[in-house]
Amino acid sequence: MQPIIDLHCDTIHALHTGECRGNLGLSDAHVDLRWMDEAGKVTTCFALFVDMQAHSSPWEQAKNLYERFQEEVQAFNSRIVQVRSPKEHSDGALHQAILTVEELGILEGRLDRVATIASWGVRLATLTWNHENELGYPHHMKGTLKPFAYEVIEAMEHHNILVDVSHLNDEGFFAVAGSAKRPFLASHSNARAVTNHSRNLSDEMIRKIADAGGIIGLNFCPSFLSEDWGHSSIEAMVAHAMHIHQVGGSSVLALGTDFDGISGTLDVEHYPQLAMLHEALLKAGLSSDALEKMWYGNALRELSEGL
Repeated sequence: MQPIIDLHCDTIHALHTGECRGNLGLSDAHVDLRWMDEAGKVTTCFALFVDMQAHSSPWEQAKNLYERFQEEVQAFNSRIVQVRSPKEHSDGALHQAILTVEELGILEGRLDRVATIASWGVRLATLTWNHENELGYPHHMKGTLKPFAYEVIEAMEHHNILVDVSHLNDEGFFAVAGSAKRPFLASHSNARAVTNHSRNLSDEMIRKIADAGGIIGLNFCPSFLSEDWGHSSIEAMVAHAMHIHQVGGSSVLALGTDFDGISGTLDVEHYPQLAMLHEALLKAGLSSDALEKMWYGNALRELSEGL
């Protein structure tokens, strides 16, 4: 079994809030060590996701989630280790956890907190989630990046935190593309030409990310995959992956499951079932080399750059 790198899951939030029961070792979540063990060697990007409208202090909630992340990884340190890059730890017996942030509104306007999250080991962060914040606007709203965003992007690049444009609106996306000095990514987004959803990327956006040396993680959310908002099908995943590959080339494709942040009936519920998607993509004409890049090679390149 080849390694897997997943650019986005919301499992820490789901465990911390009680949306899922259990712990990282065994739970009713889509991601736990039982499924990682069965799938082989897995590197998962665990997001500190904060809904700004649900907390009086988004920063305090982010710290709570970071503490929960640490507790989970330390409790199972014989099976999983936190890394800043998938190249950092060579012990094949251990899975790897990479910390990310979903919603940089947690900064609450304080630029110095970029250095703080970098000290936690955060490697990528979305500028927005689904609400307007001090940096910009989400996918369903209009408006370009705000001045603070440019300061944050510069600080992120200084601290080797990748700029994640998933959830960002179109104007904000192109502002990032025009100002970023390092590769940026969409950790969990699909193709708008296949499913016309504002969370998905236009062909121009796909090319911009590819041209910058960035990557796009295929999202398993039903409403981003097809008009059937209740079902995440392998057939729809194949359609999006093949389109992204056609437009952006083999070096842009990656996995960004969005596990434990999505609902509905999922054909791929856990990491071992990625084997079915792998087989379907082979049958659709994706080469073994391109699949190796999609499963881990492209994300390995992106997450290791600059370290």
